[in-house]
Amino acid sequence: PRRLPPFQPLLAFDAVVRHRSFTRAAAELGVTQSAISHQVRRLEQYFGTPLLDRRRPGVDLTGEGRALLPELTAALDTLGALDVHVRRAARQ
Repeated sequence: PRRLPPFQPLLAFDAVVRHRSFTRAAAELGVTQSAISHQVRRLEQYFGTPLLDRRRPGVDLTGEGRALLPELTAALDTLGALDVHVRRAARQ
């Protein structure tokens, strides 16, 4: 079986990085800031390393976060393309 990181925490991490804010990430995903914080911590626990350097104001990526980001972005882009492909096929 595939060993995959938890998906919701990946989405939370992606949103935090794009917005550089837990609050704005929470607004985008329709959850609380606390929920985003918990999701990111869950991802950090999964990988066993901090991914974000939490500063006020904003956040910065750690080295491990910078290493994860391009791979995560590519994976999410692939899933987005898959969604478009399947929906187009369903309309034909």
